[in-house]
Amino acid sequence: MSLSLRKLLQNPSLHLNLIVGGEEGTTDEQALDRDFEWLHATDMVDPTPFLGPAEVILTLGWQFPVTEAADPAIPEVRVSPARLDRVYEDYVALVAAHGVIGIGFGSDVLHRGVPHPLAQACRRHGLILFEVPYEISFMDILQEASRVLQRDQTERYGRSLRAQKAIANAATRRDGLSATLRETARQLGCGVALYDPLGHPVIVIDAPDGRRLSEPKLTAIVQETLAGGQRFRSAQVTTEVEAILQLLGEPGEPSGMLVLTLSQAFDDVSRNVLSSVLALVSVSLEQNQALERLHSTLRDALLQLVLSGNVGVTSHIVESVWRPLPQVPLVTVIGVPRDVETARVLPALEALQLQEDLGIFFAQYRGDLAVLAHERDADRVIAHLETFPLTLGRSRCDRWEGLALALDEAKKAAEFGMRRESAGVTAFPDIWREGVSDLIDSSEAAHVARRLLGPVTAHDAEHGAELLTTLRVWLGHHGRPLPAARELGVHRHTLGVRLQQISVLTGTDLEDFQVRAELALALRYLQG
Repeated sequence: MSLSLRKLLQNPSLHLNLIVGGEEGTTDEQALDRDFEWLHATDMVDPTPFLGPAEVILTLGWQFPVTEAADPAIPEVRVSPARLDRVYEDYVALVAAHGVIGIGFGSDVLHRGVPHPLAQACRRHGLILFEVPYEISFMDILQEASRVLQRDQTERYGRSLRAQKAIANAATRRDGLSATLRETARQLGCGVALYDPLGHPVIVIDAPDGRRLSEPKLTAIVQETLAGGQRFRSAQVTTEVEAILQLLGEPGEPSGMLVLTLSQAFDDVSRNVLSSVLALVSVSLEQNQALERLHSTLRDALLQLVLSGNVGVTSHIVESVWRPLPQVPLVTVIGVPRDVETARVLPALEALQLQEDLGIFFAQYRGDLAVLAHERDADRVIAHLETFPLTLGRSRCDRWEGLALALDEAKKAAEFGMRRESAGVTAFPDIWREGVSDLIDSSEAAHVARRLLGPVTAHDAEHGAELLTTLRVWLGHHGRPLPAARELGVHRHTLGVRLQQISVLTGTDLEDFQVRAELALALRYLQG
């Protein structure tokens, strides 16, 4: 714990007199705000082995030549001005290099007043110099410093207790978590934000002094910290604002992240209060997570209840617990998680539903995320969902009886988007834009194509034949021999022989329309 020079130098009972305010350009007011660890009374020529950093020296000046004695009984010495300046210069340079911030000189005991060369040396080296009058002993100063420390400690302890009590009282309110964070911001004078495990903001409270940090910038820092698995991080975001990030839970399974945005450094009181806040927030999050697990189970059951046709009962329960169930026509969205469990996404959607006036209902459906949204809210809901690690598919439901079909369609759309690595959301009508064949998984189709047409390609390679080209041209002419033979530049009997070879090699009947369709698809994916 440090002491403030202001509390000593402005104490009317000590009559201390500031002579040098430290570095050149430093005002007396700035000098008074300097903190130090303790005062050390010494007249040693080199006291540094016995000093800690940031201390103040109290001295009567026995280590300096007495050129102007305070009492006739004290013998004076003659020293050249240059030599005298060097003595003071060497002493002040020595203690300044050690970290001493100031010197209190006892005047009119040994030296008359405060030696002028000492003041000049202190000014050159940025040391504070103050005069201790004859009637004030160093013991008086040390005792007062001890009393100041005790008063400060008592005041800090009381302030810490008051702040912790206020925050603890806030935690008992109905909106305990939000109230706790709001009170934390007020008590610590900083911005406070709570993020979910995926790095999405849940609660954001600006600093009371109005200094704000843009949410996108803060969110980027949080997501980077979560991705790195860091438990604690301090980041200087702007020249005025520092962000303190504290992981809640374990790195492998975080329950969230608490972020404080500060415009000034924390003191001991603030650190003690923060420890209490972390404990309260952790407990609140554990309670919320237990409630969220119950909500998740209830949501899953309610979705199954809707699918079974009990819309009225479901609507009543949903409105009693959350908000009204969105009404048809609905947009159904299936989100297939990427590198994250569906359960990790649900808390963020809970927070989204509280923050935004959105008509939605969501639950887990066959391991994926299912979201039901009213048509008017669909675009806003999808815009929020696109910030999550999900591959999205959407469909439409005009009647509750068609909900199961709409969910299946949205699932197929999401799977199509995964195969195509599509960005954004895939609508079910979009998946046959290039024809029904576009629904086929290209990787699996290519494997089947190689298996079916492999004997033909092998025969061509071994005999220098053109059976594969023949098949492609013949199918391109819808199985008509004359146009195909003309394009190939062969006789129609030669074409017939080639087709017979292809039939044998593939083990198929080329007169069968289904076989021709499969061969056409195989040719398409064999090329791909």
